[in-house]
Amino acid sequence: MPSQATTSQLSPTAGSTRKKKAQAPLVRTYVLDTSVLLSDPGALRRFAEHEVVLPVVVITELEGKRHHPELGYFARTALRLLDELRVTHGRLDNPVPVGEEGGSLRVELNHTDPTALPSGFRLGDNDTRILAVAKNLADEGAAVTLVSKDLPLRIKASAVGLDAQEYRGETTSESDPGYSGMAELDVLATDLDELYDDGVIDLLEARDMPCHQGLVLLSDRGTALARVGADKRVHLVRGDREAFGLHGRSAEQRIALEHLLDPEVGIVSLGGRAGTGKSAMALCAGLEAVMERRQHKKVVVFRPLFAVGGQELGYLPGSESEKMSPWAQAVFDTLGAMTSRDVIDEVLDRGMLEVLPLTHIRGRSLHDSFVIVDEAQSLERNVLLTVLSRIGANSKVVLTHDIAQRDNLRVGRHDGVVAVIEKLKGHPLFAHVTLTRSERSPIAALVTEMLEHMTV
Repeated sequence: MPSQATTSQLSPTAGSTRKKKAQAPLVRTYVLDTSVLLSDPGALRRFAEHEVVLPVVVITELEGKRHHPELGYFARTALRLLDELRVTHGRLDNPVPVGEEGGSLRVELNHTDPTALPSGFRLGDNDTRILAVAKNLADEGAAVTLVSKDLPLRIKASAVGLDAQEYRGETTSESDPGYSGMAELDVLATDLDELYDDGVIDLLEARDMPCHQGLVLLSDRGTALARVGADKRVHLVRGDREAFGLHGRSAEQRIALEHLLDPEVGIVSLGGRAGTGKSAMALCAGLEAVMERRQHKKVVVFRPLFAVGGQELGYLPGSESEKMSPWAQAVFDTLGAMTSRDVIDEVLDRGMLEVLPLTHIRGRSLHDSFVIVDEAQSLERNVLLTVLSRIGANSKVVLTHDIAQRDNLRVGRHDGVVAVIEKLKGHPLFAHVTLTRSERSPIAALVTEMLEHMTV
């Protein structure tokens, strides 16, 4: 969020030489757009002692999203919170108290005159109405910050001279590189001997590490791969594990296979740049669990409806299956690189593999399934949590993601799946690992690295 609104520092009154007086804290006016409340309905209460202003068009947009397959729940939650304030305090066009630090909220019915904006911005759309409210308030002397998860709107606000910030409530800090799920640890040679003999050892350093943390153990006589168990002991990870014929080549991939094949881990997160094997490992682990180990009945792959550049499924011609073809083809391409066409046909004929748009998860409870949510970096945090809540009995879910390839402009680099990882890490049901070794051609690896460095 715009750094959780804080009280300004006390400073001496201008011109005072003998006596220092505390100035009153500067109260800012935060104008929120609809994307903020769809991401976090509780954002209304997260601005400390400051003033929160909702342009009335935001209420209209929330109303229009009430029945949206992914965002409807959050729109209804935000509207219910506003209605509770209305019942408690009466009219919302006057400031009403929110939070515990003296903040206020109001629905702004006025200050909508678009002439405050340059002529090129007077488009009559909802963004224009929100910008007009913020600009008119700023012109009257208020310390205004426009808060949005919509990147184009923040750029427009900056272009008309407004302070604009991305909403980042409950996300990681800007300087935090994120949890990788891997660490190196120096140990004694005798520790490695014990680990190879018994398969498990106690290490004092591991007790404070998150559950399922992958470890590369280093000694003067060799190395070993291990992970921290739910019992906080260090368990050996063997290099010969395989899933549907796929072996891990790097330390991260071997740790990932351990997570994917562990029935005690219900949620696995696989991060990494394009070409590191995330989707291939998830699919192979799913087919291993369904066809070889009989742990689940089918593999279900959900893909968000964001193509490169953000095009949505509804704008493509044809039936649902024809519309889904470009998205499903990516899954079949991955399978085709690992197994024969006959195996793929058998899997499909027996109903062991489904590829569906993510909108189909609403209202479903997925039992006895190995669920893969592909391209999860394009999902907002609340949508992702809704997806996880659909997982039923005897099911496992794998999230694959690359934050450098976000196609949803409302999802920031430190939001969505990254925020969910930070919330879940350390829980016995959750494991995460970031893959780093590219398995694609040198050309693909080069371009991927360039994209990573170009990402805003």
